[in-house]
Amino acid sequence: MLGSSCLGSLAMLAMVGACAASPVDWSNERSAATILSHPALRADGTLVSDTLAQLAARVEVPGPRCPSSLVLARGGSRLFAAWWTVRPDSSARLLVARSDDGGARWGAAVLVDTTDTSVSGCRRAPPSIAADSASGYVHVAYALRGREGPGLFFSHSMDAGGMFHEPVPIVYGERPGRTSVAADGDRVVVAFEDPNSTTPRIGLALSRTMGHIFEERILPVSSDNGAASRPLAAVRGRHIAVAWEQRATNDDAPAVLAIRAGTLH
Repeated sequence: MLGSSCLGSLAMLAMVGACAASPVDWSNERSAATILSHPALRADGTLVSDTLAQLAARVEVPGPRCPSSLVLARGGSRLFAAWWTVRPDSSARLLVARSDDGGARWGAAVLVDTTDTSVSGCRRAPPSIAADSASGYVHVAYALRGREGPGLFFSHSMDAGGMFHEPVPIVYGERPGRTSVAADGDRVVVAFEDPNSTTPRIGLALSRTMGHIFEERILPVSSDNGAASRPLAAVRGRHIAVAWEQRATNDDAPAVLAIRAGTLH
């Protein structure tokens, strides 16, 4: 159960969503259980590292990687890893590998994106990854500075991580940060820290075509009453949910969990 501060955030966000047409009906209560049952949430509604994050600290994937950049996803009996590795000029490459035995052994790393032109080295947000065991698709969302500018990007594999398709932009902006990708069949959602807002806020990109294109983007999902960060997305059928940490901009109080849940039209 969420605390009273979180419930207040939910009520406030419901009013925000009611002011404009949206591809999501944010009033559905059933989908709240989708995100509340996520292993990255404690029973009291605070964000924690889940078992996959704990496992990521122990597994050994092929080749060097940036510290704290490794993320994992399960797809049926398979485990997928995504991580950053840095070139000598301090730009980075994004790689994915697959394990069929729970992380004991890994196949060869596959390149997802090599277009980064930054000099940030390992000072960058980790990618996010999701695997859909039903379709065999693997989805990755991430931030980098490409030749056309900085932003948030997405790529997917249609053959269980064997090859990744040409990345597509989600949103361009000077302050790209964390993402969270989730998938269920045709539907793929990417929650992200908006790279263009003055006050940190959360946005959402929606695909109904397995991530081939993102037909809709919603900005903001969070309210402007405080700074929002660390998004967490979930989708099951038409039910979606987004959680994030909300912090008052002029307050030293700890961050609270805010959640928005609803149904796709």
